Amino acid sequence: MTDWRRVFGFEKHTYVQSFPVTSFLLSGVSFYKDTIKDIHIGDVLDMSFEPNKYDSSAIIIKKLTDICGYVPEHIKDKVKLHVPSQVKVIDKRLVENNIYSLRVDIIEKEVSENGHLKSAPV
Repeated sequence: MTDWRRVFGFEKHTYVQSFPVTSFLLSGVSFYKDTIKDIHIGDVLDMSFEPNKYDSSAIIIKKLTDICGYVPEHIKDKVKLHVPSQVKVIDKRLVENNIYSLRVDIIEKEVSENGHLKSAPV
C-alpha cells in the first residue's frame, strides 16, 4: 500500500484534514496520470501562466517540463497574484482506479530588508 492513500477514512468519506488557506486542488490531473504517479508529497512544482485554446488565462502547474494540472477557474483571481511562483505538494490521493487528487500550497516569497525578494524555505 502506498503511503499517501487514506484508505479507511477517505473511502468511507470520514477523512477530515485541515489544509492551509493558500492551498488548492489541481484541476485536470486525471489527464496527466503518468506525471502524477511520480509526484510525491513535499515535491516543489512550478506555477506559470500558459494560455491555451480552452482558457486564455490558464495557470499551469508543472514538474520540470511535465504538466501536472491547472489552477481551478474559481480561484484563479486569487492565485494569479503569486504567478510566476512555486507550489509544494501537500496531499496526494488515489481516489479510485487511476483517478488522482493532488493538493498544493503556494510557497510564499519573503522580502528582505533591502526590499528584494528572497525565496522562502522549502
